[in-house]
Amino acid sequence: MPDLTTPRPLVSVIVPAHNAEAFLDRTLASALRQTYEALEIVVVDDGSSDRTRSIAEGRAMRDPRIRVIAQPNRGVVSARNRALEDARGELIAPLDADDVWDPTKIERQVARLLEVSDETGLVYCWWLSIDTEDRIVDRSPEWTIEGHAADLLLEVNWTGNASVPLYRRSCIDAVGGYAIENDACEDWDLALRVSERFAVAVVPAPLVGYRRHGGGLSAGTAMMWQAAAGVRERARRRRGHVSRATLRRSRRQFALYLAGVSYWSGSYGAAVRWVSRGWRSRVALAALPYVVRLCARGLLPRRRAADVIRPGAPFNHLRIPAPAIPYDRLYRRQSRSLI
Repeated sequence: MPDLTTPRPLVSVIVPAHNAEAFLDRTLASALRQTYEALEIVVVDDGSSDRTRSIAEGRAMRDPRIRVIAQPNRGVVSARNRALEDARGELIAPLDADDVWDPTKIERQVARLLEVSDETGLVYCWWLSIDTEDRIVDRSPEWTIEGHAADLLLEVNWTGNASVPLYRRSCIDAVGGYAIENDACEDWDLALRVSERFAVAVVPAPLVGYRRHGGGLSAGTAMMWQAAAGVRERARRRRGHVSRATLRRSRRQFALYLAGVSYWSGSYGAAVRWVSRGWRSRVALAALPYVVRLCARGLLPRRRAADVIRPGAPFNHLRIPAPAIPYDRLYRRQSRSLI
């Protein structure tokens, strides 16, 4: 395992990009403006047919910390693993090509990793959901789970999305990188496999802007449902001792997650159908008043304009809303596994 007692371990930011011209420049700007200086950025253009490669290469010409790799379109899992092959850092920070970071994200996560034991494989944080115009539309629950927590991560993905974790490279190598079996839920799958062998830690602050838009992979909810089933089945085979109750809660929680994805995409009928798959959970029943309030709010005109994230500007000056559904509090109250 790398010696992280040195003050500045190199962090490799890995960015898979396919037809990402709409957001890639903002994404790279947020990575380049990190307060943590020992940083490189590896962009893999996965067979884009738009200006993705030229945008990345233009940035690389102005900043030598960026390297651009081009490959035929093979999917996001292949692109992530290709970036890992080229990465030189002791630490790995995945970043999706449409997300943005608070300028202190990497510095704060590295500091947290230096505080904990060498048995810690990843550090996560909280995140903000943003729209195509960088406006804040929601925020993550305030998860504070740490230590060895593979069962809890199987039950609910509190690492959130691919742009959240900071990993030790040796821990990613130990579990074999990203899985090739699917191009959905691969970020959750990696976090799960790392958490099965190593501890996790958290920086309790929103440091990622996670973009919600209809063109995103997460809009394909049926595909994500199948991919999540594969993630659970592989976890069961690896570990053998995962309880049926944990797997059942995982299925119901993921159905509620897909209900949220459908709601924010404007697919209200699909949202209802996904809720019908997860409503039996105690968390779903506890969330019902928040869901009703959320639906009512969607029918009312906006009272004020949402704050906008600017690449390179800190998030802490923004008027960050409370989570639309505070899953962290609901889980603590309703789920025995999180008490």
